[in-house]
Amino acid sequence: MNTINQSFESRLTDIVLKIEKSGWTDEDKEAMYAKISEYLHESVLPVILQYAPSEEVKAMAADASKATVDAYIALMKKPLSDPKMYEELNKTVQEVLDDVETALSKGGIV
Repeated sequence: MNTINQSFESRLTDIVLKIEKSGWTDEDKEAMYAKISEYLHESVLPVILQYAPSEEVKAMAADASKATVDAYIALMKKPLSDPKMYEELNKTVQEVLDDVETALSKGGIV
């Protein structure tokens, strides 16, 4: 299902349109959107953290008082400046969208 030539935004828009046309209740749609959001969050953060300085990640994990907004911003600067991270991140979110499309298709939403 992965349509490599389609952007993340385009694919996500297509998924939203399928869900909106599904005939599901508003509550079911909201639940699906929440699941998609959670799945993306759970998939994206580990990729970003792989590119963060591991000693800083460990220090924050070991002592919550070090996890300030300023420290988090500083921590994210390195991964967000690495082009390789974006390549891996794109691959990851495309895989998430593949999974979502597969699940919708199995559920009869095409």
